Amino acid sequence: MRVTPIPAAALLALCTVMPAAPAAQFDSQNILQRSQQLVEPFLDLDRRLVTVDSPSHYGPGIAQVGTIVEQAMRDLGGEVEVVKARVGPGNNLVGRWQGRGHRKILLLGHMDTVFKQDTTKTTPFRIDDKRAYGPGVLDDKGGIALALMSIRLLQELKFDDYGSVTLLATTDEEMRSLGSRDLILELGKAHDYAFVLEFGTPDDKVTTWRKGVGYLMVEVTGKAAHAGADSAQGCNAAIELAHQMLELSTLSDKEKETSVNFTIVQAGERGNIIPEKARAQADVRVLYPDEFDRLDRDVSRIASKSFLPCSRVEARVERGRPPFPSNRDTNALISKAQSIYREIGLDLGAEGSGGGTDGNYTASVGTATLDALGPVGGGAHTLNEYIELERIAPRIYLLARLMMEVSSDGH
Repeated sequence: MRVTPIPAAALLALCTVMPAAPAAQFDSQNILQRSQQLVEPFLDLDRRLVTVDSPSHYGPGIAQVGTIVEQAMRDLGGEVEVVKARVGPGNNLVGRWQGRGHRKILLLGHMDTVFKQDTTKTTPFRIDDKRAYGPGVLDDKGGIALALMSIRLLQELKFDDYGSVTLLATTDEEMRSLGSRDLILELGKAHDYAFVLEFGTPDDKVTTWRKGVGYLMVEVTGKAAHAGADSAQGCNAAIELAHQMLELSTLSDKEKETSVNFTIVQAGERGNIIPEKARAQADVRVLYPDEFDRLDRDVSRIASKSFLPCSRVEARVERGRPPFPSNRDTNALISKAQSIYREIGLDLGAEGSGGGTDGNYTASVGTATLDALGPVGGGAHTLNEYIELERIAPRIYLLARLMMEVSSDGH
């Protein structure tokens, strides 16, 4: 199926085992009760994952988390394929569960975090009356744990009307997914649906669209000279860079949701030398794919005209995750998810986001994609990252029921 863009405007024994049956025959309160019984196993798995530091670049940590995730997949009867990351350390894990239906469902989560090595020594996993805290507890170790609990719930319900469920746990989502991108695209093309286990916002929402991500790189070469005795003989790369940054910043387009924001600037090495080199990097976000093409043209045009004739300017746009615009397939999944949440008396919100995820890749190849199906929480990428305890069971319920519904969907 193709995505059609539209304008953006463990450990418990349960009493009754139900026979295999269409999704509509299952009782929502029974499923919710079973989801609630999986909260403790969820927290135990999330705690074990969070206790291991796994920055994207830290091979030993990624490997240790991978061992835990792989065993959890196998404990649920999954067939596990270990795929070496194309770049960077660690292995991506592909867990597969075969059903007796036709629809193929891909679940996406990542094992890496943004936190430095040894962060867990000073900020360990902890729980209070309302929340669970820890580095990566929400983004995205909680997402992986929630996916596994939802698969477990389907098994306890004896539901296997899907063709297959695949859980992909990657090594480097926080570092642009360079080592897992090709695998994500390959699996995306092979599946009917992609459910992304990035976190739901504190007000319990899923994502309707996400911006594409790019990087604008600017490098200026001038000529070094003594800043006091011989400055006229120099060519100040920092001055040229400043002018280029001002011009390039005008390429933002609020109406089209395109932003160009400079975030890194470097020039010079000593205070008494006219800088010969200067460089800057801008964060680029676009909602529409053709905006990358426009930026390519306009960046080349601006960089071709230097303010200081003695300087040389090189500028380029490096494309990262493609845009994930609002589309009919995602909107249909949102409506389905909202109906599922209403089964248990809850409201599910939806909003767009300027942040990109691996769901951008699956959407770009035409897979019907819904993002932010992980745990509900906040403080992502900070030492105060947390999960709302009262929303764990509803989110396990939501993902499991969503898999049940699309398995029998004629879409």
